[in-house]
Amino acid sequence: MTLGIGALVALYVVTAAVLLGLCLYSRWRPGAKIAIIALVSAAYVAVYYGLPTRLGWPTDGAVPKKFNLYAIYIQEPDPQTGAKGDVFFWAADMQAGADARPRAYRLPFTPELKAKFTEANGKLRQNIPQIGEAEDDKDPFGVPRNRDQRGQKSAKITLRDAPPDVPPSKEAVR
Repeated sequence: MTLGIGALVALYVVTAAVLLGLCLYSRWRPGAKIAIIALVSAAYVAVYYGLPTRLGWPTDGAVPKKFNLYAIYIQEPDPQTGAKGDVFFWAADMQAGADARPRAYRLPFTPELKAKFTEANGKLRQNIPQIGEAEDDKDPFGVPRNRDQRGQKSAKITLRDAPPDVPPSKEAVR
């Protein structure tokens, strides 16, 4: 069972009310009261930064080395608003032992990524499954090759058609 956003907010409101009551009417030392308030405040901050990843927001984290590609959305840069643009895609890790559930990823927009993902999106619409492979786009010293990224993650992505499924052998069926 997972809690919805409203339930989590309600839990933290109740926690804050109990904390306020304890701090106002208890005979605890001031240091203990401050420690409890700091602990609950840290929990609020942790939930604030941790909750978006649970709600399906795309991650800026590392793209899996090998993945199945399911969907793509390209947001081009907008010179009027100054938005840099992003490439969003939904993929599942294919490595052994990895969680096979799909995850949303975000990469900074580049014309090369747009071309690759636009071609893959056309194939996905034709029901041709796509497989992607990623490698870190860094030089040997760990510095991103594209210095316009300003600390954002970047990866060198290659996309190709998935190999056809092979039917099981007759011996495996027995």
